[in-house]
Amino acid sequence: MIKSVLWANMLDYPGHVSTSLFFDGCNMDCEFCQNKLLAKEKTIDFDTEILPKLLERKEMVEYVVLSGGECTIAKECQRVIDVLHRNGFKIGLHTNGYYPEFLEKNISKISYIGMDIKNSFENYDDISGVEIDVEKIKKSIDIIINNLKDYEFRTTVYPKYIDTEDCEQIAKYLGEKNAKIYVLQQYKMVNGVNVIPFSKEKLENIRDLCNKYVKTNLRGIKD
Repeated sequence: MIKSVLWANMLDYPGHVSTSLFFDGCNMDCEFCQNKLLAKEKTIDFDTEILPKLLERKEMVEYVVLSGGECTIAKECQRVIDVLHRNGFKIGLHTNGYYPEFLEKNISKISYIGMDIKNSFENYDDISGVEIDVEKIKKSIDIIINNLKDYEFRTTVYPKYIDTEDCEQIAKYLGEKNAKIYVLQQYKMVNGVNVIPFSKEKLENIRDLCNKYVKTNLRGIKD
């Protein structure tokens, strides 16, 4: 179910003004997640409260990003994609990549994907809070690289579970797959989690190491 709407921003679909729709629910349980409280929000009806406004604003905002939570597990997500596609919107998707079959089914309707790679493959279960089949993550990476021009892979650098070696392993894997971009995101502190983010200097050092394998950018850096 859709629980929040950000009507205009330039962060979720890089380089374009987009509207972002946030679905609640996720198959993972990352303790640093910023959107766990979405479940407590009132459901927003797509057909009556969102679609009419999107159509009114289409000349100004033709990009719509589906996010979460993990939007691909929401029953409504498929229908929303189909409706947006029929109405000529360019669709972006934020995902943790655990449902490659969903990506395969919809990749022709999607213009951009931002996929979270939570950690190095051997350490995925720790950070995700659940048992993960990393082959599904790898398959989604392949689908995205082989089918889309616009995409990014990103890791939120959560110091409790991620350090330099983990990011470097991810970057090396992406480089071997000829990915075009990797983004390291500084972790933002959340209530109830007493973990201090890495310094700007530490993240810059990690970025420089990752750049040996794949073009790597930083996001959300605080001095």
